[in-house]
Amino acid sequence: MKVSDYIVRYLLNQGIEVGFFLNGGMITPIADSCYRMGLKLYTIHHEQAASFAAEAQAAVTKNLGFAMGTSGPGATNMITGIASAYFASFPVLFITGQVNTGEANTDKKRRQAGFQELDIVTIIASITKYSKYVSTSEDIAYELEKATFIAKNGRMGPVLLDIPINVQQLEMNDADARHFFGSREYEELSKKTKTDSSVLIKIANELLNAKRPVILIGHGVKLSNSQVEVLRIVDITGIPFVTSLLGTDSIPNSHQSCFDFIGTYGRRYSNFVLANADVILVLGSRLDNRQIGVQSKMFAPRAKIIHVDVDDTELGTSLTEWLSVKADIKEFADSLIPYLAKNNNLKAWIDFLISLKNKYSKEEQKVTTGAIDPIYAIELISKEYDEGAIVTVDVGANQIWFAHGWRGKKMQTILTNGGMAPMGYSLPAAIGASLSSNKHGILVITGDGGLQINIQELQTVVRNKLPIKIVVLNNNALGMITQFQTENFAGRLIGTVPNGGYDSPDFVKVAEAYGIPSKSVELFDELEIAIDWLMKEESACLLDIKVPTGYFTLPKSRFTLPVHDMLPLLSREEFLQATKYARK
Repeated sequence: MKVSDYIVRYLLNQGIEVGFFLNGGMITPIADSCYRMGLKLYTIHHEQAASFAAEAQAAVTKNLGFAMGTSGPGATNMITGIASAYFASFPVLFITGQVNTGEANTDKKRRQAGFQELDIVTIIASITKYSKYVSTSEDIAYELEKATFIAKNGRMGPVLLDIPINVQQLEMNDADARHFFGSREYEELSKKTKTDSSVLIKIANELLNAKRPVILIGHGVKLSNSQVEVLRIVDITGIPFVTSLLGTDSIPNSHQSCFDFIGTYGRRYSNFVLANADVILVLGSRLDNRQIGVQSKMFAPRAKIIHVDVDDTELGTSLTEWLSVKADIKEFADSLIPYLAKNNNLKAWIDFLISLKNKYSKEEQKVTTGAIDPIYAIELISKEYDEGAIVTVDVGANQIWFAHGWRGKKMQTILTNGGMAPMGYSLPAAIGASLSSNKHGILVITGDGGLQINIQELQTVVRNKLPIKIVVLNNNALGMITQFQTENFAGRLIGTVPNGGYDSPDFVKVAEAYGIPSKSVELFDELEIAIDWLMKEESACLLDIKVPTGYFTLPKSRFTLPVHDMLPLLSREEFLQATKYARK
């Protein structure tokens, strides 16, 4: 059996049925094995887009994503996507081809020996959980097993194997292969610990005796597939919850105990919830400064913070925590549930939170005349989508407008990126999600800036006849940077608006050149008709929604103020009333 055949057989046995690549010379043996053995490789027109597609594959299949690139530029083109999967904690196997071992640069003083040779393993070491140059056929089984195990266990993340073309073509014998599974290294890496019952009792007592408890649900809840267990905690105790931006689809925001999403671009009342709390149970959130603000010492000043995360390097790094617990969220939640009961002290607290929500939801009332309010547009679109829908969302103002406008339902999947936060993510992610789920219809929410970064993948959509609906929230600007420049650089809008050196094309004409039906809408009165057209189209289609360039993302926090003291600033009297429990 050739090494390339062994690799493909292993991937198929792991349940990986599709992969994403742009073919190149140094990966042709593996590509040929995929073709002969039934692992469907989809051509993507840029390796960055292929890596985003593989990340989405991991998200929707709850398994490994798989992407390949050739040596040199093929490998470096995947770096942004590798970093994206690393910070988002998705298990993706990246395989790069490499020059023949006989051509390898063994003299590190030389820049390069073989054509398109590059030491990708060293370059991406800091953005993978494991990376390895595999130079012998005897090592391939061990390294495949080790890499995929590491990717899927603990805090998940990407791994990379760099395999020379001649090694891919070598004959190998199963009997001669070294195996990771069953090895001493495997036994060491697979050790797991459970949360001690004394810790669980301590946490349960705090939650049940607190007067103003809150649960903060982060991305780790979805990553650990613990939505059901966490919902049980909420329902048993009656404790209200908020989410991070990436945790919004863990439990639908229509749940009666949900007080929406927090952070520098979150809802004002959601940040007030945390500011007034006396106990905060943080589940699977790393508490970065987009969640707690730069002025972290002012975050939830009277709260005991109980932080649970699978990655102990995230514990106690941003805040002084009352209790830090390293644990898988699913295992932790399942173990905590038997110790819980209804907290009967919450009526006054929940009444206060409802009053905040009622009052500060009004500042986000949607404009329903004249120009199109993007938040209201998203709200209208969300009404058309049922349980189980998959939505991919890009990075920029469109991401924030989506988070404010979308009304979630059960079992919906929202794929967006908040760690690496790469523009151009949403379209390739939709392709990966669709091709990994039997060409499921996917909704893409993007901006004019993000769409242009991987716009070439419209051809991938057309070639594979994917029923992907693309909504462009088009303000003809890099909106969030425009807002930052307006606030901090006296309105000098360099490289962000048309008269400053940035603009976007006519997306309707571009999409139609690819053969994709498209419409543009600019006025509110035309919006419902346009959405109706969007939903009735059975093939891929694009709706270009024009948004005023000056429509900014508000409310938002400032670096110099606590995260809950958001722009536009409230009067100090009103602010103090809304944070009356936060003062020591």
